[in-house]
Amino acid sequence: MSTDPPTTAAWLDGNAIAGLLAELFGTEMTTAERACASCGARRAVGAHRLYRGAGMVLRCPACDDVAMTIAMSEERRLVTMRGRWTFELGA
Repeated sequence: MSTDPPTTAAWLDGNAIAGLLAELFGTEMTTAERACASCGARRAVGAHRLYRGAGMVLRCPACDDVAMTIAMSEERRLVTMRGRWTFELGA
Protein backbone atom coordinates (compact mmCIF):
# COMPACT_ATOMS: atom_id res chain seq x y z
CA MET A 1 0.00 0.00 0.00
CA SER A 2 1.45 3.37 -1.05
CA THR A 3 1.74 6.24 1.42
CA ASP A 4 2.32 8.80 -1.33
CA PRO A 5 -0.18 11.69 -1.43
CA PRO A 6 -2.85 11.45 -4.15
CA THR A 7 -2.02 12.80 -7.60
CA THR A 8 -2.82 16.43 -8.43
CA ALA A 9 -5.81 15.33 -10.54
CA ALA A 10 -7.50 14.13 -7.35
CA TRP A 11 -7.56 17.50 -5.54
CA LEU A 12 -9.36 20.85 -5.65
CA ASP A 13 -8.18 24.09 -4.13
CA GLY A 14 -9.40 25.03 -0.67
CA ASN A 15 -11.93 27.48 -2.14
CA ALA A 16 -14.08 24.44 -3.02
CA ILE A 17 -15.26 24.16 0.60
CA ALA A 18 -15.74 27.88 1.25
CA GLY A 19 -19.45 27.41 1.99
CA LEU A 20 -18.94 24.55 4.44
CA LEU A 21 -16.17 26.42 6.28
CA ALA A 22 -18.35 29.54 6.54
CA GLU A 23 -21.17 27.37 7.92
CA LEU A 24 -18.87 25.76 10.49
CA PHE A 25 -17.00 28.87 11.63
CA GLY A 26 -19.50 31.65 10.88
CA THR A 27 -16.98 33.64 8.84
CA GLU A 28 -15.13 33.65 5.51
CA MET A 29 -12.28 31.16 5.96
CA THR A 30 -10.59 30.90 2.56
CA THR A 31 -8.60 34.07 3.21
CA ALA A 32 -7.61 32.99 6.74
CA GLU A 33 -3.90 32.29 7.09
CA ARG A 34 -2.48 28.98 8.24
CA ALA A 35 1.11 28.24 9.19
CA CYS A 36 1.97 24.58 8.57
CA ALA A 37 3.00 22.53 11.60
CA SER A 38 5.49 20.56 9.48
CA CYS A 39 7.19 22.98 7.09
CA GLY A 40 6.17 26.38 8.49
CA ALA A 41 4.80 27.63 5.15
CA ARG A 42 2.17 30.37 5.55
CA ARG A 43 -0.67 30.20 3.05
CA ALA A 44 -4.31 31.23 2.81
CA VAL A 45 -6.72 28.36 3.42
CA GLY A 46 -8.01 28.77 -0.15
CA ALA A 47 -4.53 27.86 -1.45
CA HIS A 48 -4.53 24.51 0.37
CA ARG A 49 -5.38 21.30 -1.47
CA LEU A 50 -8.73 19.66 -0.82
CA TYR A 51 -9.07 15.89 -1.10
CA ARG A 52 -12.56 14.39 -0.88
CA GLY A 53 -13.44 10.84 0.04
CA ALA A 54 -15.12 9.43 3.13
CA GLY A 55 -14.53 12.92 4.57
CA MET A 56 -12.61 15.99 3.50
CA VAL A 57 -8.92 16.63 4.01
CA LEU A 58 -7.10 19.94 3.46
CA ARG A 59 -3.36 19.56 2.88
CA CYS A 60 -0.52 22.06 2.89
CA PRO A 61 0.28 23.14 -0.69
CA ALA A 62 4.00 23.22 0.13
CA CYS A 63 4.59 19.85 1.84
CA ASP A 64 1.23 17.96 1.68
CA ASP A 65 0.95 17.67 5.49
CA VAL A 66 -2.62 17.44 6.79
CA ALA A 67 -4.03 20.85 7.75
CA MET A 68 -7.66 19.96 8.48
CA THR A 69 -9.93 16.94 8.37
CA ILE A 70 -13.71 17.09 8.33
CA ALA A 71 -15.83 14.00 8.94
CA MET A 72 -19.58 14.46 8.53
CA SER A 73 -22.75 12.67 9.49
CA GLU A 74 -26.33 13.89 9.45
CA GLU A 75 -26.14 14.86 13.12
CA ARG A 76 -22.68 16.41 13.45
CA ARG A 77 -19.34 17.50 12.00
CA LEU A 78 -15.99 16.45 13.44
CA VAL A 79 -13.25 18.95 12.57
CA THR A 80 -9.56 18.46 13.35
CA MET A 81 -7.15 21.34 12.67
CA ARG A 82 -3.33 21.25 12.66
CA GLY A 83 -0.84 24.10 12.46
CA ARG A 84 -1.39 27.74 13.42
CA TRP A 85 -4.63 29.24 12.09
CA THR A 86 -5.34 32.98 12.12
CA PHE A 87 -8.88 34.20 11.53
CA GLU A 88 -11.34 36.63 13.04
CA LEU A 89 -14.73 35.62 14.44
CA GLY A 90 -17.65 37.96 14.99
CA ALA A 91 -17.94 41.63 14.21
